[in-house]
Amino acid sequence: MRPPWIEFPKIPAGSIGWRMGDGEGYYNCFYKWFSALDTAAQAQYQAANPAPRGWSRFYQTIVDHPWRT
Repeated sequence: MRPPWIEFPKIPAGSIGWRMGDGEGYYNCFYKWFSALDTAAQAQYQAANPAPRGWSRFYQTIVDHPWRT
């Protein structure tokens, strides 16, 4: 999956756009998907897709609070 900031570049970090509409659906799918990766795959993905300014804790938040089904 593409990082949320690439998929929806006009929705800034922390925006309500991630909690409503298209942004919400994509964000939740990404969160579930990234949570399911093993530690090595998460690290590889992060290295290939560094978080931009404003998203600095994004990956760590998922690691600290993975999606539980």
